Amino acid sequence: MNPHLSRNARYSRSISFALVIAAYAVALVAAGLTLHLSHSLGPLYSVLAADVVATVVIWLFGMPFSNASFYDPYWSVAPPAMALYWWVASGADVGDYRQILILLVLLYWSIRLTMNWSVGWTGLKHEDWRYQDLRAGSGAAYQLVNLFGICMLPTGIVFLAMLPVYAVMVGDYDPNPLFDVAALIVGLGATTIQWVSDEQMRAFRKGVKGNEAVLAKGLWAWSRHPNYFGEIAMWLSLYLFALSAGGFSLAWTGVGFLAMVILFVFISIPMMDKKSAAKRPAFAEHMKNSSSLIMWPPR
Repeated sequence: MNPHLSRNARYSRSISFALVIAAYAVALVAAGLTLHLSHSLGPLYSVLAADVVATVVIWLFGMPFSNASFYDPYWSVAPPAMALYWWVASGADVGDYRQILILLVLLYWSIRLTMNWSVGWTGLKHEDWRYQDLRAGSGAAYQLVNLFGICMLPTGIVFLAMLPVYAVMVGDYDPNPLFDVAALIVGLGATTIQWVSDEQMRAFRKGVKGNEAVLAKGLWAWSRHPNYFGEIAMWLSLYLFALSAGGFSLAWTGVGFLAMVILFVFISIPMMDKKSAAKRPAFAEHMKNSSSLIMWPPR
């Protein structure tokens, strides 16, 4: 247990949110200055530089409180800002519908995911259990693990997963209405799946006592991680927009989506399953009868 978390309990939830908002405001200013100074690198690499600088700022803010969860909202708030910058930098007309559709998907996802974080986060007294496990296992090297493992790794993966958005925003491609509509449906549907699954889990936790019960109803009967399925599908929709725009010439932009799949399939899902199996004896049976990720009827 991180001893700093008990000391952080003196910060109310409202003060905790104010501190996080201040951290992100400073990160935004630092990112803006970086964009200005690195403008000659072009929109792709200047955004990468700003992304790295903003991540370091958030990491630094979390250090005095010994709470790496300062970084948690970054996943959902950075991508729309990146997309908007690329759109403005490209000089695209407001009427370019593909850019508008991909922004719609990103904004819907970002607002929903950020709201879900804000509802669930109780303040600086709370830190993601995975970060606490990393702290316990890394000892004196924790802050390096924090910077590069907790912060920079997901920042890098999200940046790669945003390459399809960059390609769509700065390129000049012919319309492909049917494929664009398909990508839009996947993106909006994916975020809706996340939304419904998170609300089902929230209602389940409010209605049960103890930690041994297992949610195996609703979307959670079709997948042990429907929220992760929705997350991966959202990033897939961005890649579909790029394929709609440039076909095989933009197939390379899928490297980020592939990295996203690897992150969830080989890191996030095994960690969550291991923790759930340790806390809930019935979860082992649930694993036998349910799909790990893909939405599929229960056995």
